[in-house]
Amino acid sequence: MAAPVLIAAPTPRLERILFGTDFSEESLMVLPFASGIARMYGAKIYLCHVQADVPLSAGLAAPQLYEAAGKDIAEKLDALRARPPLQGLDLKLVLASGTIRDEMPKIIRENKIDLFVAGTRGRTGLSKMLLGSVVEEICRVATCPILTVGQGLAIRTEDSFRNILFATNLSEMSKKALPYIALLAGKFGSRLTVLHVMPEDVAAAPDAKEATESTRKTMMNAFDAALGGFQPEYVVAFGNTAETVLRVAREKQAGLVALGIRNAFRPGILRERTAYRIMAGAHCPVLTVP
Repeated sequence: MAAPVLIAAPTPRLERILFGTDFSEESLMVLPFASGIARMYGAKIYLCHVQADVPLSAGLAAPQLYEAAGKDIAEKLDALRARPPLQGLDLKLVLASGTIRDEMPKIIRENKIDLFVAGTRGRTGLSKMLLGSVVEEICRVATCPILTVGQGLAIRTEDSFRNILFATNLSEMSKKALPYIALLAGKFGSRLTVLHVMPEDVAAAPDAKEATESTRKTMMNAFDAALGGFQPEYVVAFGNTAETVLRVAREKQAGLVALGIRNAFRPGILRERTAYRIMAGAHCPVLTVP
């Protein structure tokens, strides 16, 4: 029997970047990263805002209120052109009306968007860390990779991508992130760390050492074909997944955390909490690939 032919995943493009904003300072924190990627790849940036419909309670004044709000938003979008990170770049303004759920997939599809970038609004409670509802909705409907920046940002330039942490649950779906990791690592000369987090109780088991080595070999077999040329460090850690990913990201001075999380944001899927906590709590940008 002939050996199976391995077909390499196509190299992704980063030619059209969609920057979604509500004009808050949090949402604008991602601009240096969006512009840095655009300059590196010669990409066009689409500056986008989705205008919500005026509530029915506005009554007869609704048309005037909607028109005034639309004019204000258009002026704010146009003013973004003057921001230093965007000067000299190919820009397009996109103003849509409706809901994120309805409009964002259309904007991504019609403009053939390769990457969505957005800032998050992290909020810490007794036992949870949540993203702002707008970014949460975007994550649920976006059909392209998403780069998010949280309030804990401690890195300001795209040069941070020289250290990339790929957090994986070893599922086939997590491999969706590999072409993007390879693309960025090749461009930025990045050092790669591949991380898998196992439950804390496994660390206390008698065969913990064997389990760790077995998992590390599994990681190498799964990812060396795509990432071996970058000589990644394979790390197996124990504990709460989100907390451990955030800790290792800081220890490795990661400038980018990459996640392959297909369907992770659909309502009712439990692992969404982990992805949300990583996105909101990371000190660096987080790339999620649906």
